[in-house]
This record gives sequence, C-alpha cells and structure tokens, in this order.
Amino acid sequence: MSDSTCITGAQCLVASLVDLGIEYVFTNPGTTELELVQAMETNQDLTPVLVTQELVATAAADGFARFHGLGAALLHLGPGFSNGAAFVHDAKRAGTPMLVIVGEHPDTHLAVDAALNTDLAAIMAPFCVEVLVVDDPASVAQTSRRAGELARLHRGPVGLIAPQNVMAADVGRDELDQSEHNRDESGSNESGREESVQAVAVASSRVVGANVAQPSRLLDHAVQTETSSTAEASGPTKDEVGDDPLLLLGSTALGGASQLLAARIASHIGARLYAEVFPAVMERGSHLPPISRIPYFPDQARTMIGTPSMVILIGASEPLSYFAQQEMAPQLIPAETKIVTLVAPGGPAESGLRRWAKRLGVDADLDDGGPDSGAVEGTLSAHIASEETYPEKTIPTASNDDQLTAESVGRLFAHYQLSGDVVVDEGRTSSGPAVVHGMSAPPHWYVGHPGGAIGGGLGLALGAAVATRRRVRALIADGGSLYAPQALWTIAHLGLDVGVVVVANQGYRILRMEMKARGIEPISRDLTQIEHPRVDFIALAQAFGVAGYRANTVGELASILEAGGEQHRPFLVVAELADPS
Repeated sequence: MSDSTCITGAQCLVASLVDLGIEYVFTNPGTTELELVQAMETNQDLTPVLVTQELVATAAADGFARFHGLGAALLHLGPGFSNGAAFVHDAKRAGTPMLVIVGEHPDTHLAVDAALNTDLAAIMAPFCVEVLVVDDPASVAQTSRRAGELARLHRGPVGLIAPQNVMAADVGRDELDQSEHNRDESGSNESGREESVQAVAVASSRVVGANVAQPSRLLDHAVQTETSSTAEASGPTKDEVGDDPLLLLGSTALGGASQLLAARIASHIGARLYAEVFPAVMERGSHLPPISRIPYFPDQARTMIGTPSMVILIGASEPLSYFAQQEMAPQLIPAETKIVTLVAPGGPAESGLRRWAKRLGVDADLDDGGPDSGAVEGTLSAHIASEETYPEKTIPTASNDDQLTAESVGRLFAHYQLSGDVVVDEGRTSSGPAVVHGMSAPPHWYVGHPGGAIGGGLGLALGAAVATRRRVRALIADGGSLYAPQALWTIAHLGLDVGVVVVANQGYRILRMEMKARGIEPISRDLTQIEHPRVDFIALAQAFGVAGYRANTVGELASILEAGGEQHRPFLVVAELADPS
C-alpha cells in the first residue's frame, strides 16, 4: 500500500488520543515505542512531554487529569510500567481518569521469552480499573477510544497494551472506514459515547453497598441522588439525621459550590462538616467554609469523629485507618452509627446536594461573580461567591531571626499563596500548619494524595502546571522528594512556574511517630533518618536546572518565597527545621 492509502497503527492510536481530547502525553519511551514516538511527533494536535523516570510520567498524568479530565502516560514494556506503578495506584485511589499506554514486544519476541518479557496484563491488572490490548491494526482506533471511555466512566486508570507489530502495521483507509462504519452501526458514535458517559455517571451516583466497608450498616432508604432527569433525592430529613449528624465530603463534593451548599445544609440540620483525609483536589480559601479534614492518624480521627448519630457520605467512601492497629478495627466510624451514602465517590455531588437542600427547604441559590480565581477545566467550579463570611484564622507572628518550625513554614507557605494558585501538598508530618493557614489564603486549589504512595508530589506539580498553566506551589517532605526528583528536570525543561518548598527534618519522621505510638523502643535511628551525609537538595535541584536556595530562619524563607513569586520560573527552597525530631 502507498502512503496515500494507509496509515500505521501508531498513527491511528495517536489520532484517537486527540479525538479523546488528550493534548499531552507524559512519557519515557523505549525501543518498542518508537513507532508511537514518531506518530506523536508528527501529530500537530498532541504534545509528548519527556520525563526521565516512569514514576514522574504516571504522577504527572495523574496531576494533569485531576484538572483536565483525562491524562495519558506512555511507558516501556513491563519493567517500565513496574517503575511507575506506585503512582498508577495513587491515581486509582484518587479517582483519576487516565490512560496508561504500555508498549509490548511483537509476537516473535514473546514466543521466545526475550529478556524484557513479562506478563504485562497480569502486572497492570491490580493497578488499573481495566486493561485492554490492541491486538488488531484495524481496531486500534476503536480499542483506544474505548479505553478512554472506560477511564472516564470508571474514574480510574485504564491500561492500554500496544504491541510493536500492531503499531508498525499499515492500516488501509478502507479498513478504517469499515471499522468506523461498524462502530457507528453499533451506536458507539460521539453522541452515543456521551450518552454512555451520562448513563454510567448516573449509575455511579447511586448507593451501592459494595462501596461501603459494612453495607449492612446502610439505612434501607439510602439516597439515590440522580436516577433520571426528573428524579428527586429522598435524602434524610432533619428529624432522621438525629442530634449529632456528620457530613463527610470527598471526591466531587469539594468544589466551591458543593462546599457552600454542604455548609448551608450542615447549619440547617446541626451537622458537623468534614472533608476526607487526602482530597484529590479541593477548592480552598477564605471565601469558603473552613472545613477540616479527617486526620490521618486513627486515634486522632476517632476522637474527631466521635459517635455521631448519622454519617452522610457525599462523594466519599467510609473512612478507614490506613494501617492496622492492634485490637482495633479498620473502621473509624463507630459500629452503632448509621451510615448513609448520599452520593457515591465520583457521583454528581453538587446536583445531589441541591436536591437534598430543596427537600430540606434550604436555599440552594449561589451568587456568581465572586473571587477572581477563574475556572479549571473539568474539575472545579468557576467564580464562586456567597453572602456567607467565615472567620479568618489568626496567624501568629514570628521574628525574622527565629529558626524555622513546621508552624512557621506552614504560615509563610500560605501567606505567599496568590489567588488562583494550585497547591500540591506532600509535606507529610510537616504539612498540617500549611493546611490550616491555607483556609485563610486567597482562593486556590489544593491537591492531595489519596493513594498514600510516597513521592508523587513533584510529578503531581508538573502535571498540574501543564494542565492549568497556572502558578503551582508544592510543599514536599525531604524523604518523599527523593523518590522521583527527576520531575524537576521536566519542570525546568518546560520553564513552568513551579515553586517547591522542601521541608527538611532529615528523616522519615512518620515512622518515628508510628513507632512511638506503638510503644516500639528503642526507636531505630538508622532506618528513620537520612543524615550522614545530609542530602544536598540545592545541588540536586541545580543539577536538574532548577534554582536552589536554603532557608534556616523565618526571614530567609519569606525573602525567598517573595522573590520566587516575582520571577515566574521554577525554584526550590530547602526549609531547614530547627527541631527535626
């Protein structure tokens, strides 16, 4: 066939990614993906973003998709996927729709068990909501589009295995036309895909016992938020919720409009209002109610939750402890407490809250034209304002000569945030003060790490910066920053406005805290510290092309954050804590 009558499987796949709305693919490709590399570089509607380690690719695709609806990473064979799997896990836990495209050997190499052979589908399955294989050149477009649909429908990463022989094969125009005809005949055209998306979104908003650790604890009349265009949410009444109800927001309930609606409902029914432990994305700032998150440590979480009369889950799963505690159940909500799922994770929280408000007689109208934070496509609400005002947190002052603490770092980090910033939090044990002071900051978007895998913060910052083209500020723990610091190279390569504060306590403090809580003595210093030698984060940043600075005092950190904000180029500052214990 001549070039005028055929294209390659790789070109079909790339064109299908463009059809899905994908503009960027984060990749560290290898020899098996050369056809895809060529196809991406010759397609003017798609930009490949080179990263130098697979963990960066998967974290960046996750960070991108949290703001832009669908992300994509291209990896090299089974070992490449294995390198990046930790942050595919995080993406799955965050409910992030993304494609994880992995090149595979042709049949000839699979048959002889070449050096890089793996059972790729089996490796990917636990980390992805589904894994598809492009096994026919004529169906490349159909299969890749289906993968995108599944990622959006199930709100999670979908694996797409692309064998090299299929990517290199010529696909005749007549074969493509026939494939498109068959797809249209089966009702899978553009409007059909949109209808399918809406249908699954409706289904996912219903109460499903499988999403709750103890489904028998659900009320029989649990709410179905949206079953048709005319359906009304039943929702618990003010009398039914009891004298101490608790609303737990997560996932899609953390946009500004949903928070304001939830706050009004909570005030009406006398409920406490919390957010999940590590939100994927949360709109925050002084224009919104000061919603606290459920603490990470289970003893603190149980104290905060107490024994509510009812817990209403709105876009959130039942909170569980991350790790086992002796003689303690993983559930954080007492067994006697009733649990109602108003909106399942990923469901349409704002519409569910509006219907519930209507039933309760709560005003669900929100004014427009509020803080000039703008909108970020696919995730958050635009121009949220309200007649409500919320008390600002009192920010303690400190002398410029004072040594840095987690409190002063958090206060300064929040103080230098600007309206419309994207804030990535992987400060771990040092991030609490920054989160608290962030409630009083200008309107911004907060990015957390629901999956709990350490080290994704820099990659999330990269992906969020590419998706939004906004200023990104990341608070990263020193231990976590060593997992995938290669993200700094791509940040510098693209010239992104990303500022990183590395909170240096010279160790894995979380382990020391956990060991102390469990009474494990003596606390091992050898396995919980990263000293002798100390990591030179400034030299590391500079090696990747990012300006590096060190701050030991309040005044030094303030000066660096102020200057970094004016330069609009990537920088990293190491905030050395005076008491790293």
